[in-house]
Amino acid sequence: MTLNKAENYCVKINCNGEVGSGVLIPGDTTFYVFTAAHCLGSIRPEITDIKIFKQSDYKAELKKIRVVAIKEYDSEKDYALIEIDFEDEHKMLYKFKFGNGFIPGTEVHFCGYQGINNSEYRPFPSKIVTNSIESRCFRIKLTEGETFHQGGEQGQFIAGGLSGSGVFVYRHKSPYLIGILNKVITENAWNNDVDCCSINHIENYLPDIIDLSDLNELRSWEINIEKEYNEFEIQAFKDTKSEFFETLYRKNLVLFPEIEKANRVTTNQIKRYLAMLENIRQLDNEAPELYIKFKDMVKRYIDIVDENYNRAVSTSNEAIDQKKQLQSSLKDELSFLPRKMDIDFADFQIIEWLGICTLNFTKND
Repeated sequence: MTLNKAENYCVKINCNGEVGSGVLIPGDTTFYVFTAAHCLGSIRPEITDIKIFKQSDYKAELKKIRVVAIKEYDSEKDYALIEIDFEDEHKMLYKFKFGNGFIPGTEVHFCGYQGINNSEYRPFPSKIVTNSIESRCFRIKLTEGETFHQGGEQGQFIAGGLSGSGVFVYRHKSPYLIGILNKVITENAWNNDVDCCSINHIENYLPDIIDLSDLNELRSWEINIEKEYNEFEIQAFKDTKSEFFETLYRKNLVLFPEIEKANRVTTNQIKRYLAMLENIRQLDNEAPELYIKFKDMVKRYIDIVDENYNRAVSTSNEAIDQKKQLQSSLKDELSFLPRKMDIDFADFQIIEWLGICTLNFTKND
């Protein structure tokens, strides 16, 4: 269960007749609220005009937060940063990280107060459509099944109040703030798209910002690779994937005639295969475009493997050389992946092809 959720940092803003949302940013020495400038009005307001509220959950009482100063206000780029005196800071058990350089198609979540029901916050699942590094903005859209169109009302009216909501990417169950909502696209919320402002506008107030386009930043990637699978997990794999295991073992007896080495290599391959299965699921969730590209490459390569690499061999060294050539060729094909992943994915795919007989070595009698 993910306890560190975007909802923990959602606040409501009232200012000079405007209603909006914001995201609470825990700092080292102080706290801020990051929001859209238009939530504070068309001109820079006085701090006494700004009313900020927070709930402990969506049904809880709205508690007021004292505003200390307006640190940033840019009506053209539509963002503002407000310093606050947050008395409940000791209750903030979690802190999030900050990210940029995200990949299109990545799942994101935001949470804010709709104008149509502004006494309760509501989270929305979405995904990134595209981004502009130069302009420090990006666009998201609601995931399938979610919509701003309700009861015949215009999307802009239904979405009203959500401006300023924090947009988060989740990595290994931890939230990374990447920006805030600015506005829905057109009055009808065309395609359920929303323009957003990135956190790079306020980077001087933040600690390190992590490049989320570099999947090597994922701690769980290395954790999965380094995980020690015990004999029970290996045996469970053998029991549930007996045909895969037997086929892989038969190929390894061709590659490594010494039974002891064939046993050791097969066990190590299964460990790496299980680790990479977790990472491939992660790639599917967090970088779907890269995942689709990887799967498409694998499909295209099957005929090449069948034509050029499946063969009867006279010696184990001949089979090993063929396997190395294929793995090197795969690594080149996977150069679109972040560094180091091409090696892991090439290794994974060789093991899988050996286990399902796409790649087949037999001995000459």
